[in-house]
Amino acid sequence: MKNVFYTLFFLSFAFFYNPAGAADYKARCKPFVEAPNVEVIAAYETLKYDRSKVSATLARLHQKEYGGYVDEGYRVNGLSTYDLSTQLDFRVAKTSFRDGVTCFYPTDIILTLTMKNPTIYIARGIKPGTCEYEVALRHEQTHQQINIEVLEHYMPKIKDVFIKTVKKYAVAGRQKDDISLDAAQQSLQKKYIDAINPVLDEIKSEIKQEQEKLDNLENYAYEQSLCQ
Repeated sequence: MKNVFYTLFFLSFAFFYNPAGAADYKARCKPFVEAPNVEVIAAYETLKYDRSKVSATLARLHQKEYGGYVDEGYRVNGLSTYDLSTQLDFRVAKTSFRDGVTCFYPTDIILTLTMKNPTIYIARGIKPGTCEYEVALRHEQTHQQINIEVLEHYMPKIKDVFIKTVKKYAVAGRQKDDISLDAAQQSLQKKYIDAINPVLDEIKSEIKQEQEKLDNLENYAYEQSLCQ
């Protein structure tokens, strides 16, 4: 569910003379990553509603596409789906020293986590305005609200991990290393994504656990009783 995009800009490069030897060339790049402009954003696409599928189709989607379980004797009246998308846009600057050492480092970074394509399916055979329809609708709306609340809860952690990672890494090279701008950008991108992937896994796991609290036999029985 992850879509990673990036924007690469070639900024100006300057030449500086540093009398220090080649042994400390990587340390010279460290100051460039201390204060980049970093934004971490949560975004939410518009919730959509779909009444085109029958209950049996929703059951198959729930089981095969999303790994859900349908208890015997219960019909799937509704289903909620979403995708969590990661978009990474950043600028890379290049600074070269007179002795051949070059530093590549980020200057403007935007990490956007988006709840994409949130959709509530209500089985086609359920008539709008009926008790059964309203109960199914509220149930699925609660699922979507859980998705939002979990992502919002994790945003401070994502931001903390991401900013610490950005401030930790630059790409350093000497003239003989022949590092391209594109290769340096890809190296930084991998470090950023590798750092946040464990937190993204936590988010998905937390969403699953919270959703299971809503999808249980006791709650199903209660909801069915509301329309009897």
